[in-house]
Amino acid sequence: MNVVEKYGGTSVATIDNIKKIAKHVADVKKRGDNIIVVASAMGKTTNKLIEMAKEIGNTKNSREMDSLLSTGEQRTITLLAMAIETYGVKAISLTGFQAGFVTSNHHAHAYIKDINDRKIKKYIKEGYVVVVAGFQGATENGEITTLGRGGSDTTAVALAAKLHYDCYIYTDVNGVYTCDPRIYPKAKKLKEVTYMEMMQMAILGSGVLETRSVELASKYNVKLYLGRSLNEDFSKGTYIMKQTKNLEDMPITGISIKDDYAILRVTNIKNDGIFLSKLFNLIAKLNINLDTISQQLNDDGTVNFTFYCNKAQSDEILDNAKELECEYPIKRMLGFVKLSLVGVGISTHSGIAAKVLNTLNMNNIRYYQITSSEISISLTIDEANKKVAVEKLCEVFDL
Repeated sequence: MNVVEKYGGTSVATIDNIKKIAKHVADVKKRGDNIIVVASAMGKTTNKLIEMAKEIGNTKNSREMDSLLSTGEQRTITLLAMAIETYGVKAISLTGFQAGFVTSNHHAHAYIKDINDRKIKKYIKEGYVVVVAGFQGATENGEITTLGRGGSDTTAVALAAKLHYDCYIYTDVNGVYTCDPRIYPKAKKLKEVTYMEMMQMAILGSGVLETRSVELASKYNVKLYLGRSLNEDFSKGTYIMKQTKNLEDMPITGISIKDDYAILRVTNIKNDGIFLSKLFNLIAKLNINLDTISQQLNDDGTVNFTFYCNKAQSDEILDNAKELECEYPIKRMLGFVKLSLVGVGISTHSGIAAKVLNTLNMNNIRYYQITSSEISISLTIDEANKKVAVEKLCEVFDL
């Protein structure tokens, strides 16, 4: 078997954990399998590095922030490679740059353009376990970049896609649940979920897998598994695949939650497209993907434009809004969450939306923007109503 195993920050949080993972990896290699390990920074290392930068007072220098944050993964992979060698197996650590990850030049949220896998293949052929730093790469000019939140997942799946390996994502949870168990303790673990559903759940706020990693897995048909670290009973995790069994028995697969949701509005805009063109050019320049956009026509021919993103992104947009050089102010409202019900059965089952809205109405939960797709229904609600809304919807849809 050829496999890429990815370990998140909690899985490698201590030296003891690293030793246990090293023992497991060495055993896999001794069985004759080829294994590549992708690791995140230990525990809360990234947060600590950010706090250190804040003490300096220059966190807006994105180039230097990427250089700083990349050191967290470098420490992990070095320790892990050293630990693997104590079990009699050759191992070598590679930063994203050394592993051949070529990225765009967007600091803090770069995307992978290609992987020059020549060096990795060379070490695999020589019998090494290759331990790669997740979350990072470098531009064609050698500038260190990071891939954004959850970037180690993307690193692992990209490597698996490039090398035609399976990909196992190990973390501190047992798998993918119908809802966040911290909010709804009765949430059920899913044995299987489709790429389409998992991608939609990730886009809409589920934090178990990074969106781009699922997109890559789907595009290149990577066998993807999510489970708890060092638990080799694969029946206890979740497989993400092209198609699952008994899809029609469960019209709703799960509920995703986006916290810290910001609504931005621009009203009474002249309907000539000039302002919106400038706004979207600014957003593209900032490399921000908006969550949802909508436009409404007023009686006088002007339009109101509404778009949604997280608070940090809205801060960035407002900080740079002066570049628009126009008379239309961008108004922001905070204090919302977005709930999204996801399931491939939504398109084939009638009455799902009515059931959702009736449930919220019966519990006096006010909802605002509503959007839908073939496999999702999303609503924006007040943050204070999140727990009750999730509990009631999970009960109604048996999640």
